[in-house]
Amino acid sequence: LEASITDLKDSAITVKDAKTVVESQDDEKIQLRVDLTGKETQVVFEKVLRNLARTAPPVPGFRRQKGGKTCVNRDSLFLCLVMVPTDFLLQMLGEERVTSFVIQEIINSTLGDFENLTVKDNKINTTQTAEELKALFVPGNEFGFNATLELEKTEAEIASSSPSEE
Repeated sequence: LEASITDLKDSAITVKDAKTVVESQDDEKIQLRVDLTGKETQVVFEKVLRNLARTAPPVPGFRRQKGGKTCVNRDSLFLCLVMVPTDFLLQMLGEERVTSFVIQEIINSTLGDFENLTVKDNKINTTQTAEELKALFVPGNEFGFNATLELEKTEAEIASSSPSEE
């Protein structure tokens, strides 16, 4: 799975308690392990679902809430001023689609600390495939992944590593 460093700046969701460990590092590559608690996976899942619900079309059969106040609880989410049960919302949006968005948000927000590095093609690669990550992810359960950042040499590094002509 690939994520873009440029996506990190636009990410509105932040993960606060992710544990990121640098497993190996050299001049060309950094290999990381990222682990999240079950609480964090649940929080990110709910935020992503809420964001997707805001952009979803109106749902027939559900009346708009009067007053326009947002109401969120475990069994239903706010959807365009409409209370829709979470299970129904997941079915409507597609559970696999929601899970993909959640995993992408987790990757983008947890690796945001590394955005000051010059990463080759601005891409972060996970060791696991997208299908493996989807199979591992369950909201409310611990979740982890491995990532590789391929570093690009800056002009200063290239100049200092090449032999000087005298």
